Amino acid sequence: MKAWKILLFCALSAFFVWLFLQSIDLAEIAVAWRSIPLHYPLLFLLLALPQYAVRALRWGLLLRPFKERVPFRSLWNFSLIGFMISYLLPGRLGEVARPVLLAEKEGLRKSQAIATIVNERLFDLLTVLTLLALYLAAGAGSPSPVLRQLRAAAILLLPLVFLVFFLVVLANHPRVFPWTEKLARGASRLLPGRWREPVVGFTLHFVRALRLDLGWRGIAAVAGCSLLHWGIIAFSYGVLMRGFSGIALSPADVVPYLAVVFVSAAVPTPGMAGSLDLASKYALTGLFAVSAGTAVAFTILFHFLLLLAPIALGLLALWHEGLSFRSLGRLGRKDELPAMR
Repeated sequence: MKAWKILLFCALSAFFVWLFLQSIDLAEIAVAWRSIPLHYPLLFLLLALPQYAVRALRWGLLLRPFKERVPFRSLWNFSLIGFMISYLLPGRLGEVARPVLLAEKEGLRKSQAIATIVNERLFDLLTVLTLLALYLAAGAGSPSPVLRQLRAAAILLLPLVFLVFFLVVLANHPRVFPWTEKLARGASRLLPGRWREPVVGFTLHFVRALRLDLGWRGIAAVAGCSLLHWGIIAFSYGVLMRGFSGIALSPADVVPYLAVVFVSAAVPTPGMAGSLDLASKYALTGLFAVSAGTAVAFTILFHFLLLLAPIALGLLALWHEGLSFRSLGRLGRKDELPAMR
């Protein structure tokens, strides 16, 4: 990644952290931390194991059209390596690194592996929005400006996700795909001549790979894994919240908090620093009238634990795969877009 982009993401992160820490009573935070029973943060960390295991299993299901069986160890290791990279570096680079690394080891096309990550994120978004829509439909939660904003976001984004799935199916229809190819070739004219054919080839393979050629049972299995994955995440958040006397939420109330945090995680700051913190504080104070000090105390601990598990496990996975940070650096130089076939 170019230096100016790194500086931009770091500056954005610093600005968010500054907003997050405004008007904070450090004594209140210290009191909140001292009162937390140790078993709550420990259980939060332990719940990361089934969370990432379900995510790895779901990735294997999405890869089945391209390879019937990908070893669980590869899915587990490269998932954790990818999240470790995304949490340590700006720009969400792990989202590209993990499918590329897996494709190299398991003999897959890189375009196909990358397409599964896009579908994975679409299922994540669809699951979180569906849970939020059910929460809102049930009339749960106290009326607040934040809840109204979440309702507007759900109304806008839920149909949009279904539209994306529809457009992927349409672009791959036998009668429409020639037009998809023409569009890709037309857009490639904006590129230097030596890049045109490789980029067109990658794009067409990528579009074909986005098609969920899993059958209804396969799609249902992926949806079930997504629901289980986010259910574990919501449960782990609720467990950690129980350790704070100033946060009294029902299990259902974790859903809107989860939705706000999920959106903030898309901001490509290093380790989600600032973006996730500000969103967590905003959700807790705006949705549930939690005091700013308690919200900051919870968020700092939550963010630390959230990063600790995948980074520690990712380092172990890196060692298991015989990789190093130096080899990951070379990956970025050799895998320019035209080489991704």
